[in-house]
Amino acid sequence: MKKVIWRPKAVSRPAMILIALMSAIGMLMVEQLREPRQQPYYQDKLDAAELAQRAFEDIKKLRQRVEEIDPEFDPLETGLIGVNTSSVTSVHGVLPSKQTAANPNFAAVVVDMLKRAGVKEGDYVGLGLSGSFPSLNICSIVAVEAIGAEPIIISSGAASEWGANLPELLWIDMEKHLYDQGIIEKRSIAASMGGEEDRAKNLTADGKVDIEEAIERCELPLIAAKDFAGAVDARMDLIRDKAARQGIKCYINVGGGAVSAGTSVGKKVFDEGLNLRPPVRMPTDLDGVMPRLSNQGVPVINLVQIVDLAERFGLPAPPAPEFRELIEPGHGAVFVREDYNRPLAIGVLVVIVASLFGFIRSDVGFRLLQGGHSNKPSGHPEPMV
Repeated sequence: MKKVIWRPKAVSRPAMILIALMSAIGMLMVEQLREPRQQPYYQDKLDAAELAQRAFEDIKKLRQRVEEIDPEFDPLETGLIGVNTSSVTSVHGVLPSKQTAANPNFAAVVVDMLKRAGVKEGDYVGLGLSGSFPSLNICSIVAVEAIGAEPIIISSGAASEWGANLPELLWIDMEKHLYDQGIIEKRSIAASMGGEEDRAKNLTADGKVDIEEAIERCELPLIAAKDFAGAVDARMDLIRDKAARQGIKCYINVGGGAVSAGTSVGKKVFDEGLNLRPPVRMPTDLDGVMPRLSNQGVPVINLVQIVDLAERFGLPAPPAPEFRELIEPGHGAVFVREDYNRPLAIGVLVVIVASLFGFIRSDVGFRLLQGGHSNKPSGHPEPMV
């Protein structure tokens, strides 16, 4: 059986070309004439980034008293980039990730994700911090405090390459200094050795001593579990005891600490950034603080794959010295994003629809093209086989 397609008599090829041209011009205008749009929670984000910047500056002074900053590896001279290796270095680290993370505007990124997770003033937020990204540790704490939530912090001593891996200045030393200076209101309630199985099994005897001495000078309780599962249990108990009946509203994992993230598998199955529900591909036997809490329905923020995370929120990756202003508080798409001009987009859509109606459903456009009259008599649509 042959199908019959109905074509209006007044449609002409020039009319269709004109409509296509108008549509292309309209879409080009919509794409090119975008306007800056302030993102939600702007002031909370700015407050957090400014406090993070203040903390960064304080840590830089502290670092300079311990060891000179090497601009070859820390081109912005933040003082938040460690050394290649030391006695407390646990695993390989990626230098561009560490350089990218040394940006106070990551505090705004964490605020954005906390808000999307539904965290409100007075809520408890768990934080599992390692020495690998001291800058992100700072940003996470100030972000939680900027929105009026209560951080429950558990840290580890060891660090990956280029992290807080100076034996005289571990992450917990930085945290204590910021707390003593009144820049942050809360600090870790306990600390572990970090490294393999959270017991520094892959460190030398000297490295273990360095971390133990740091935990002792920072006056923190030591989490000393016998095995991996015990280390996870200990952290879960600490969080549960601190949050009491209220429980935690969100959990933040910074870096690749096995007990916090859930081994190397946990780092891979959870997306970078906010995870509102457990990953579909997460193995049922995967253990760790983040997997356990996620299975209990707690949103988790996974701060890994830092370069990808920076690009998503419009932060430089990594920031170069000539673009130093790009890491000043308030810079990046997390604060202001180029968005479509909505009135223009609606106007273009109206013009396109009106053109289609004028040229196809009526003969108004046809008359305009042919000087006011149609060469063809009006009538019913012509059948096309």
